[in-house]
Amino acid sequence: MEKEELKESFWNVKNIGLIVIPLVISLSLLFYSTLFYFGKDLYDDLLLFSFLIGSLPYTTYRYFEFRRIKRYEEIFPDFLADVSSSVNSGMSIPQAISICARRDYGILTEEIKKIDRLITWGIPFEEVLRRFAYYVKSPFIEKFVYLIIEANRSGGDIREILDSASRNSKRLKEIERELKGNLAPYTVIMYMIFGLFLAMSVMIYYAFLLPMSEVEGGGIIYGISLEGYRTLFFRLLMLVGLFNGLIMGKIMNGKVISGLKHSIVMIVVSYIVFYFLGV
Repeated sequence: MEKEELKESFWNVKNIGLIVIPLVISLSLLFYSTLFYFGKDLYDDLLLFSFLIGSLPYTTYRYFEFRRIKRYEEIFPDFLADVSSSVNSGMSIPQAISICARRDYGILTEEIKKIDRLITWGIPFEEVLRRFAYYVKSPFIEKFVYLIIEANRSGGDIREILDSASRNSKRLKEIERELKGNLAPYTVIMYMIFGLFLAMSVMIYYAFLLPMSEVEGGGIIYGISLEGYRTLFFRLLMLVGLFNGLIMGKIMNGKVISGLKHSIVMIVVSYIVFYFLGV
């Protein structure tokens, strides 16, 4: 079975439940709210709820999936090092994996036992590794798995390949940790920017707009109602929270979609502040 054959269709149960159904409900709510509540006080609430309905299921799944994959990747270099050590002692790769299957590799232990069982059942070694790479769903692990497959297929010095893969995988994870540590302050900065914008919005509303509305009377300030300013600030905060989060995802993980969890946090915080402080 080649790599392409393992790719699953988008229209599977998981994607339908996490993406398609929430998106349909979200768009339906958005259409309904625009049709019947556009220009009314409840419209912004319905917009927010439609966004959360459409994004929360997939975002929650991706968050836990991302954590699971990262835990796999943290342990995988140790597994590679043990396989390499066993092969250097004269074992074949299947024998080395069989030895490793008796050890504890945390979350990766069960996957290694599956590899050992499949090899025992007579499934070709390369096919077993492809299945392992497919079910783990880690691009980092997949690269090294296919490197081992190609080395085994070409008949090169598998011991040297495994040694190199083990060293490089550990070094790459070290570089990744260093990079994440260097980028962590930018996450704090983005939250500070959002917090500053939120605080300024509340301050302007209470310290300037409310007194001005009492002076001018009727709640009209420069031709705009107090509620109009409130709606303006609320929508601006929604946009700032959304795009701040997406930028953080791109900076930290190289994927815009991974920042959606930060966007949700900022948007929900804005909603709470606006409605519990009476802004």
